[in-house]
Amino acid sequence: MTPPPTTASDAARSAGLLLSAGPRAEVDTWVGASVVPVTVVPLEGWTAVVTRGGSQAGPPYEDGGLVSACRALPARAAPGLGFFEVDGRALVTVHGGGRRRRVRWVVWEPEQGLLRPPGLDLAGPAELVRLAGADPGTRDELVELLHETRVRPALMLQAVMATLGLPGTRLVEEPARADDLPGAVRVVPDRRQVEWFEDAVRDSVRLRQELGVLS
Repeated sequence: MTPPPTTASDAARSAGLLLSAGPRAEVDTWVGASVVPVTVVPLEGWTAVVTRGGSQAGPPYEDGGLVSACRALPARAAPGLGFFEVDGRALVTVHGGGRRRRVRWVVWEPEQGLLRPPGLDLAGPAELVRLAGADPGTRDELVELLHETRVRPALMLQAVMATLGLPGTRLVEEPARADDLPGAVRVVPDRRQVEWFEDAVRDSVRLRQELGVLS
């Protein structure tokens, strides 16, 4: 049976979750500096941080799913894997820890399959398997799955998570379910943190303009 095609409502979705294997206290500290409302909940050896709405920062940072996907875990809270649906694409984010705080990406789109957007550090299937703690033999199954092109982004994310043996697959499409799970904590951004974020963005843009990086 062929899965249903991507619809306009699918393309408008912006949601997802990040699974961290780091200490809960470090995850909570990182969440406390977020500008996106989330639910934090323990899930079978992981701490899930589930996006629960739009960012409270101003444009162009109002997309809660995208802001969450782009935000790197600190080394103390790593490793982690994120699964987000943004603008009709499935995004898997990889947080390997180490001194360099950077996000590595797997980007997939219906009818196109895997994409290689310029400027992004890309992650390979073996890296996902390693961070998930899955059997190395899972890599071939994951490669075959990511070459599929006729599924919805949310279903692709759920299939990747299931292949890797990760919990929380239902939260990809039903993030509100996280609020009802044992140990769930809803976190709303502190207004001061939002103001600090917006000030930092303005300062960064101003500096880049002064250096001639931005016109």
